[in-house]
Amino acid sequence: MYSSRLIESASGAQKFQLQCKGLNGLGPEWVPLQQDWSNRWCTLTERFTEEFVKRIHDFKTRSSDVFVVTFIKSGTTWMQELAWLLLNQIDLNGARNSDLLQRSPFLEESGLHPVALDSIATCDKIQSNPRLIKSHLPAQLLPQEIWTQDRKVIYVARNPRDVVVSTFHYFTGLKISNCSLDDFVDYFIADKVVFTTYWTHVIDFYRMRNEENVFFVTYEEMKRDLENVVRRLSRFLGCQQLSDSEMEKLVNHLSFKNMKGSNFVNYTALQEYTNLNDNFQFMRRGIVGSYKDELSSDSQNKINKWTESFLQEYGIAESDIFGHL
Repeated sequence: MYSSRLIESASGAQKFQLQCKGLNGLGPEWVPLQQDWSNRWCTLTERFTEEFVKRIHDFKTRSSDVFVVTFIKSGTTWMQELAWLLLNQIDLNGARNSDLLQRSPFLEESGLHPVALDSIATCDKIQSNPRLIKSHLPAQLLPQEIWTQDRKVIYVARNPRDVVVSTFHYFTGLKISNCSLDDFVDYFIADKVVFTTYWTHVIDFYRMRNEENVFFVTYEEMKRDLENVVRRLSRFLGCQQLSDSEMEKLVNHLSFKNMKGSNFVNYTALQEYTNLNDNFQFMRRGIVGSYKDELSSDSQNKINKWTESFLQEYGIAESDIFGHL
């Protein structure tokens, strides 16, 4: 059902790309998209063994499950905290006193980090109802039951330039990468960074945004009008609409300043990794357009051409997804 090929990653280490061929060899027929799946590859680490991938594919979901899915560094933690609070009656005290990793675990974490416990088993054993589960996997590599049983998916997309810059600083801080930002852009576009390809990841969920079980939102929209996103998400999750007072408290809790200042969601201060750069920051700037004063004009042009070339196939512009940046 899967095929793989070895590549050289941005760090110089060997990684591999995984493709889901489906039961008929033409792609994952359970995903509600009619398309050629032969160019849907995902770059992963060597820890994604055939057994690990199959366990994710066969993961048993529950009718109340909610999955937060994003490409890396796209506002995942922000959305997890928001969704958890909506699902738990705005329990700010609980959010301020318990790790988000425990409240909303990362499905494929142990396929990425050698220090992580069996993350699939952790997600399976969650006692809370509903379960809120995080993943960075593309649509075709997520648990099959998400699509066959219509489990709720919240998808957050972020513009590729800010994603590249944020991922570069994150991987540099983790000592995963030691190249220049310009070189990292080249690796990213060439699909040599974990979880790439970026655009196929985003476009597939964008095209499924009208599916009843998919809530599609962008990081940029959350920055522009968080209150409206909260109202929309609350309806999607079937939660009670918030009072003005609850909305004010929630939005304040979700401010970048508060999120960055909390060790329960900002993992900079945690000792999960033992080989961090001294200036490592899990949450760095939290703004739209941070790339403008970091990416060279050459790198910006490369991303622009790559983006335009990809989206032409679908007849859409980048602004259709993210608005004007």
